[in-house]
Amino acid sequence: MPEEAPPQRGSAWPIAFTVIAIALIAFGGFIFKTCVDQPRRMAETIANATRPQVNISTVIQTSLERLREESKLVVYTADVSVMVTKVSDKKLLGGKVDLGTTTVRVRAAGNKAQVVIPLNDLQESDIKYNESKNQFVVTLPTPHVDETLVEVQTNPTFYEVETDVGWARLDKFSGETLREEAKRELRGAVIEEASHPRIIDAAKQSGREQIGALLEAVIKPMSPEATVAVEFKPAEPSKKP
Repeated sequence: MPEEAPPQRGSAWPIAFTVIAIALIAFGGFIFKTCVDQPRRMAETIANATRPQVNISTVIQTSLERLREESKLVVYTADVSVMVTKVSDKKLLGGKVDLGTTTVRVRAAGNKAQVVIPLNDLQESDIKYNESKNQFVVTLPTPHVDETLVEVQTNPTFYEVETDVGWARLDKFSGETLREEAKRELRGAVIEEASHPRIIDAAKQSGREQIGALLEAVIKPMSPEATVAVEFKPAEPSKKP
């Protein structure tokens, strides 16, 4: 009976060497990748640590202080023409005798009125930050005519006066009196005309541009990517005597 061949020793070693070699290559790749990524991660960490953090409260407070410095900002100068009409009737004997009606019309061109936005009473709550839009929204009072900055034309060449004296009236007593009254009322007429919605709308647009530019100069150095939006509060009811 033939003898069995003795077992071959060492036949598994090539496989073992192969496995070890693959493991060493994989481990070396891991070490290499870790070493390569480490400087990048460290650089990102340092950059994040040194990047200036925007403090929204600081930005808002700085913006508020800058606006308050203006007290009131002139955003529009209205050049308006106005006409004032005055009428005087005179009758005698309980209205049985009509002495006629005197009518005076005074037209004046070249009058000026400045429209302003008051800023000295602004509160911190008037400036809000919209995080989703990265936008600062400032809400301001509606522009209005500054009655201390109204210029009524005094040059006679800008005046046009029309007087129609009643048939039994005298210009000295009726016409002259009405002309003086009409001239005194020109200032109020200028303020009323300059307060017209079309002029206030133009003032709002000018205000958005001026306030936006003013705030961007404050905000951009602290938050370069942020934007500014300007809104207006509802106008307060006019106070007439």
